[in-house]
Amino acid sequence: MKSQFLAFKATISANLIVGALTAASGVALAQPKPVPEIDFVTWPAAKYQHYYESSNYIAEQWRKLGLKVKLNTANFPNPMLAMWFKDHQFDAILSVLSGSPSRLEPDFFTNAQFNSKSNGPGDWNVGSFSNAQVDSLGNQQVRVYEDEVRRALIHKMQEILHDEQPEGLISSVVNTTAMNTDTAAIEGFETSADGIRSIWNLVKLESKRAQKLVRLGWTIDQASWNPITARTLEDLERLGLVYDRLMVVGTDGKMRNWAAESVKIVDPVTIDVTLKDGLTFSDGKPVTAEDVRFSFEFLQKNEAVFYKKFLEKIAAIETTGPRAIRFRLTEPHAPFLLNALGQVFILPKHVWADIVTRENLKQPQDYRNVPPMGSGAYRLRHWKEGQETYFERNEKHFTKPRSDLAMIVFGSAEVLAASLKKGDLDVSLQPLVPTVVDEFKKEKNLRLFRTQSNGYMSVRYNVARAPFNNKAFRQALSQAIPYEAIIAEVLNGDGGRTAAAITPVNAYWYNDKVKPVEFSIEKARATLKAAGFSWAADGSLLMPAQ
Repeated sequence: MKSQFLAFKATISANLIVGALTAASGVALAQPKPVPEIDFVTWPAAKYQHYYESSNYIAEQWRKLGLKVKLNTANFPNPMLAMWFKDHQFDAILSVLSGSPSRLEPDFFTNAQFNSKSNGPGDWNVGSFSNAQVDSLGNQQVRVYEDEVRRALIHKMQEILHDEQPEGLISSVVNTTAMNTDTAAIEGFETSADGIRSIWNLVKLESKRAQKLVRLGWTIDQASWNPITARTLEDLERLGLVYDRLMVVGTDGKMRNWAAESVKIVDPVTIDVTLKDGLTFSDGKPVTAEDVRFSFEFLQKNEAVFYKKFLEKIAAIETTGPRAIRFRLTEPHAPFLLNALGQVFILPKHVWADIVTRENLKQPQDYRNVPPMGSGAYRLRHWKEGQETYFERNEKHFTKPRSDLAMIVFGSAEVLAASLKKGDLDVSLQPLVPTVVDEFKKEKNLRLFRTQSNGYMSVRYNVARAPFNNKAFRQALSQAIPYEAIIAEVLNGDGGRTAAAITPVNAYWYNDKVKPVEFSIEKARATLKAAGFSWAADGSLLMPAQ
């Protein structure tokens, strides 16, 4: 009894002292405020049912933490892309970044996405994440050409990002596409990060119909044919059929020469390129070194949305012969080969140099560029917006494409799959909805292509907003994502765990010592409690007391 009295007396004394100190300082202890409702931007169920359902699974678990979550569906590409990349108008967003050989460059999924200098409108740091050590390591690794040294820096970045949790990594992507073998064929299919969508495979597609035309299914129409304003991977893939690039990533992940006959690194800041002989644009005019120089400088000058960051290290470009170009960089930059030489389109100078005055435009960004004139494997015959894009094969191109391609736009992946099964469609470029994959396996006339992608799905957090600027809060949200249930039940097994934005398929750069976050509501609540979060009587989550 005496000990209880002494304890009670001590508590009263402590409270009096706190009260006196508070009164003396003139500061009142604020009551904990409720955590604001989470604006969780996601994809519309009608077109992207498995994306929407993944978000629904996550929101259900987050509510168990005492959070209010609003699923805010936004159409893709508009207005979602503006909310996502330009305005950063979200608390959390279901981020689905497509895999592509061009994204095997480790800088893309590490430094480009999380460097604090990359958080401007349209740039890749959409969550405004900032960490001095990540910035320092990211800035170091781009200057290193020795892979072993660079890999150690990339691995360290993955360890820090795993601790910081700027996004909850739901799943690495497994894409399953299909071809109707009654109507189309492919000889010498090459396994790659983008599967049947790879340029190396598209040029091999052959129609079994009388007309040499392969019908390809997709759910996303072209948003822009202008290389200055094009920003989505889908836009760039289709532009890559019309325009040549100096290099292209091979199906083995290594760089291969494309329009370039040779590429030579003279020193860390000097790269010499020689063009293949005999390249011509679709109007018959030759592709020259001057066209290459103009293309890089033109896109750099006009701050092309997709290329702006990739071209900022160019100090000067010289033409040293009719087919010879020398690039001088401001500093050593390891990603330059893949990001710039492997992605910048060769534009005809005679079309673009005077485009503003000739077409009476305010700026070259306003040029519709239909049809685009390039030197690529295909020419755009027609584009029926929202319906069909017809590519006519360029028989003079060095890849010798075997058929014309018609990309048909469908309202949903489900309708697309049904059309493929009936034979109205030859190939699905759109990954199949997981629920139809098992059904399609039973069809003898459907060949499935299961591709381990370097793309991934995550919940990206807007670190510029409270409470997402609290690391413990982000860690707890990631601990409350039901990873295995989403992969098994929503994705039908077409996915895998990953601990980093660089997924395990990119094995050389993936840090397998970092382990994926485990799902546990109990651990998530403990993480929140340890960080000072608490719960109201009705179970709603409260911010740490101020």
